[in-house]
Amino acid sequence: MLVQRHVFALPSFTTASGRTLKDVRVGYETYGSLNAARDNAIVVCHYFAGTAHAAGRYQESDPLPGWWDGVIGPGKIFDTDRYFVVCSDTLCCLPVLDKRVVTTGPATINPDTGKPYGLDFPVLRYQDLVRVQKALLDSLGVSRLVAVAGPSAGGFQALEWSVEFPDMVPRVVAVVTPGTSMEAHYLAVADYWVRPILTDPAWQNGNYDLDKQPRVGLTEALRIATISSMTESTLRMLGNLDPADPAHPPSESILNEYMCAKRIGDMARASSMMIDANHYLYLVRAGQLFNVEDRLSRAKAKYLFVPVATDTVARVTTNEAAVDKVRAAGLRAELKVMQTPGGHLDGLTLLPLVKDEITAFLNSD
Repeated sequence: MLVQRHVFALPSFTTASGRTLKDVRVGYETYGSLNAARDNAIVVCHYFAGTAHAAGRYQESDPLPGWWDGVIGPGKIFDTDRYFVVCSDTLCCLPVLDKRVVTTGPATINPDTGKPYGLDFPVLRYQDLVRVQKALLDSLGVSRLVAVAGPSAGGFQALEWSVEFPDMVPRVVAVVTPGTSMEAHYLAVADYWVRPILTDPAWQNGNYDLDKQPRVGLTEALRIATISSMTESTLRMLGNLDPADPAHPPSESILNEYMCAKRIGDMARASSMMIDANHYLYLVRAGQLFNVEDRLSRAKAKYLFVPVATDTVARVTTNEAAVDKVRAAGLRAELKVMQTPGGHLDGLTLLPLVKDEITAFLNSD
């Protein structure tokens, strides 16, 4: 499936904190066609480090398709012969240095100054992310949704959609999502994720040149976040306790690496080349601020939570508690646990294993 990127622009946008931003732009992709009734759309929200490129390829020679290609397309869970699927770059989208990504955040130009916003950019909440998405849907002529879905932080967005726009959202599919609010433990863990950036001298209190990113701190932050999402099974696949260099085993020097650690470091360094450090800080803070529990009474949706049994980020117990909270608000909620070994990342790669359950949920009243 070949796809195209588009750009949505708002002349101005007022955040939940009351700040008005000018010339807000985000990229987006669509898959399938909007029907005559304009009510067959599904919004897919990307994960923390994701982008609008959820499915397909821009050209046949692209090495990899979009990040949820196993889920979106003809005959798949979100069947593009039936549904019109929309995915957009969020505000503060992490890979802002990727030339295909279009977003608005600390690394983009403030029209009033002609310089990047830096830390003058307002602190965002998930309300802000989904309100921009709603404006995009309005511009596309979508009147009502079939569902909003997403993995991890995308699930946070899906939950936020249900309380921000209750008349538009009848169903939510929250995949490997850490509940209806940020738990205290993970709020502290997320703070640990950002510490390497804040202590990197190159960060300069957020006032660095974009071509002089605090690369050391950002790479370490991404390494920590990556490890947090992995399980014993995924670490074994990366080489486990094998030496990175057989000629220089870790038993001979504390400077010699294990294979799994080296590969995670390599992945983090590669990712850091496309990511802006301030965007990372802002999206982590948005996650820390996330909480829909006191607004669930506004929702009219029914919810399907899909955790992975081995996930240590979005634990099954946290999702069970989310189901209880949704039901306590007088709403319907279901739980489908994926029994797979890869933890959090399985929400991106193995969701087709529960295709029947999600399809039944989408078809139910």
